[in-house]
Amino acid sequence: MELVRCLAGTGTLAALALVGALGPARMPVLTTADPPWQPPPCGEARAGAPSGAAWYRLDPLLDEKGSLTGQRLTVGLVGGAARHLDLAPESFASGPRAGLVLVGEDDGIASSLRLVDVARGCETVVGRERAAVVRGALLAPDGTAVWEHRVNRATRADEGVWRRPLAGGQPVRVLRGVRPDGRFGPTFVTELSWSADGRLGVASCGERSCRTRVVDPATGRVEAFEGTGPLLGVHGDRAVVRAACAGLPCPVEAVDLRTGRQSVLVDAAGLAALDGSGAGSLVYEAAGGSLVVLDLGSGRRSAVSADRGLLPVRRTSAATSGADTPGGAVLIAAGGHVRQPSAARHLDRADHAVVTLGEVIP
Repeated sequence: MELVRCLAGTGTLAALALVGALGPARMPVLTTADPPWQPPPCGEARAGAPSGAAWYRLDPLLDEKGSLTGQRLTVGLVGGAARHLDLAPESFASGPRAGLVLVGEDDGIASSLRLVDVARGCETVVGRERAAVVRGALLAPDGTAVWEHRVNRATRADEGVWRRPLAGGQPVRVLRGVRPDGRFGPTFVTELSWSADGRLGVASCGERSCRTRVVDPATGRVEAFEGTGPLLGVHGDRAVVRAACAGLPCPVEAVDLRTGRQSVLVDAAGLAALDGSGAGSLVYEAAGGSLVVLDLGSGRRSAVSADRGLLPVRRTSAATSGADTPGGAVLIAAGGHVRQPSAARHLDRADHAVVTLGEVIP
């Protein structure tokens, strides 16, 4: 299971569940005296800008035997109090995007999707899907739709990516699912991620490597490549990926989307993320735990003056934590996971200085 260790480094909970060494015995059993929060309906649409920067984290809930019984979603505003929602075992969260956390869970009968408005303390039900299981989803950059990855409820066959408009109307499939292929093994996880220019990355990763497609929602154009590790991001005509390797550290490569040619960007990197502002900067963990920024245009590398252990946080449909940052700036946190916003930071887009998370969205 070579690639699974690499997937574990992205923060993918589904991948962690597949690795015996990272199984229930090493996951914390979480308890709290506070009752779960049930957000009331938001009612009328939100007017104006959100009043605060949001954050979230998702933790497994285990019984005394180490079996997964659910997941706990913690949400809050930076500088404010946090609340938690107890979710079904098959659940996920993504974002935040402008104060909104997208939450999905499946109860065995239907998948439900809702947007939690952290600042207003309410939620909006986005939809409910009975025919298939929604395994992961992202809110569109313009906030007009949710993009979902689905599998068949009975067979778990990949049913592709669907776009669900928030203004009403039926979801439409925009990308078919990948077919079974022995070269890659069973698909363990499909991650969705947005590039700075609005393209959607869809990485379907199996035991050995991933099959990745990049979709342009504006034109419908799809570019595809395979045989690499997970997608880190897309910049211009290049996709930035991990190599298909046994674990971290791992080489980071660029794939030319026109020719399929691969080139090595970094020989060995731990956790890594691509700047979402369009700056073309790869932030990665170098030897010894230091942070380095690689300019994809010039190839210039710059060391980041950050506390040891602050690592990039991935922002995909399979992420287990996140926080609002200015304009897609790279979020960093201890171990690459936001446990508390007070310990998280972001990198300034201009000089890559380490900045404390703001309490108000810029």
